[in-house]
Amino acid sequence: MAPSAKAFLRQTPGQRWRAWWRIVLCTVGLTPLLALGMGKKVARGQGVSVRLVPPPGEGMLRIATFNVSLHREKEGELTADLEQGDDQAERIAALVRNVQPDILVVNELDYAADGANVGLWERRYLAKDNLDLLGSASWPMPHHFSAEVNTGQPSGLDLDRDGKKGEPEDAWGYGRFPGQYGMAVLSRFPIDDAHVRTFRKLKWSSMPHALRPRDPQTGQWYYADAVWQALYLPSKSFWDVPVATPQGIVHVLASHPTPPAFDGPEDRNGCRNHDEIQLLIDYLDDAAWIVDDEGRAGGLPPDALFFVAGDLNCDPLDGESRHEVVERLLAHRRLRQGPAPRSRGGEMAAAQQGGVNSQHRGDPAADTADFNDRSVGNLRVDYVLPCRTMQVVRSGVVWPAADEVPHEVRGSVARAMQATDHRLVWVDVQIRE
Repeated sequence: MAPSAKAFLRQTPGQRWRAWWRIVLCTVGLTPLLALGMGKKVARGQGVSVRLVPPPGEGMLRIATFNVSLHREKEGELTADLEQGDDQAERIAALVRNVQPDILVVNELDYAADGANVGLWERRYLAKDNLDLLGSASWPMPHHFSAEVNTGQPSGLDLDRDGKKGEPEDAWGYGRFPGQYGMAVLSRFPIDDAHVRTFRKLKWSSMPHALRPRDPQTGQWYYADAVWQALYLPSKSFWDVPVATPQGIVHVLASHPTPPAFDGPEDRNGCRNHDEIQLLIDYLDDAAWIVDDEGRAGGLPPDALFFVAGDLNCDPLDGESRHEVVERLLAHRRLRQGPAPRSRGGEMAAAQQGGVNSQHRGDPAADTADFNDRSVGNLRVDYVLPCRTMQVVRSGVVWPAADEVPHEVRGSVARAMQATDHRLVWVDVQIRE
């Protein structure tokens, strides 16, 4: 049943999107849910196994990102759910186990001290010795990195200027408790913990030419000088996580910029989203103004192997974001140029759901998230962007079209896909000599 208007307004932005998404599913059915080379089925005991994507080839590195929506309303709730056994976590894990990434960037997994939640999820769901609802077997990713994020961290300030402090909007990044909507990097290969760089406390005002929000009615700065000097740029964090792969050290540049919405005419979230993505560009340019949480200055060395990954909350053409910044990122000289990962399911969903989707200019096959079709529509917001010294062999978005799924497993695939309103994005690469 759809929530009442009053209950709907009390929900977080993420909950509102998911509520509308469930209404759409009930309205149009599950046909457009699901894309990507899955015609093969293999009997496994009493069930049926299906591969959502081709298996990675020898010598390839499969890198992926996934906004898993494993967040809760209160601190400690996700930990308790993961310990007791959680159906949503099982369904998310089934998709990851099926795709079998070597390195995975996860967004919206609540942070707990010492990375307890990512460890629990990996051990009890990814590495669990069982066959899941898709017939996939265990896929251990024993190396993971997780750290504090700005979401839910009290600022002590009235950042939304509504006369009250201590609300989720007043935290350094939107959140009801410290660590809500956290991040993690999981890997099959060891992480070089000694050389991880985090940028959670990087000040927004330290960015040259930062888009400081301005009140359009008064012409004055939205944030007073003292507040502006205190603000952090990352709404969650930005990480450079080196992974020791068989092909050499690969730097995972992981982030999750704020959604460019849920603000006012000052567009404070739109400005922040823009500058969080600009930070990625500046990091690739080895900009001297960037200083990590340990006080080390500078960006990525010019000879480093790397990829950019995460939910950037910015579509190149559609939605409310400042599209030009992600277009600059996509065209960066250090990134491998090529077509976006695609799916037939995304294309079918946009056509069948209609609404705002019919007004979009972007290719719906490149969409990675199924948002409210009345106001936002489906967008490309999740990215895996390899460096230019990586040869992209193949890529995709896990959003299968119904005719690509064997009939007997369509229900299981649909259940797995409903666990989040985002789609897993994967890329197979080979390191060029």
